[in-house]
Amino acid sequence: MTKYREILRLYSQGISQRSIATSCECSRNTVSKVIARAKELKHF
Repeated sequence: MTKYREILRLYSQGISQRSIATSCECSRNTVSKVIARAKELKHF
């Protein structure tokens, strides 16, 4: 299961998307999509 909150938390700390993908055990594409959706909803 994707850890959406963890992805956004790490992203807000300035961690690279590649490192987030490794840490959360998901693809870089998933990380990118989660961040893009959060920006679209104006959470970032």
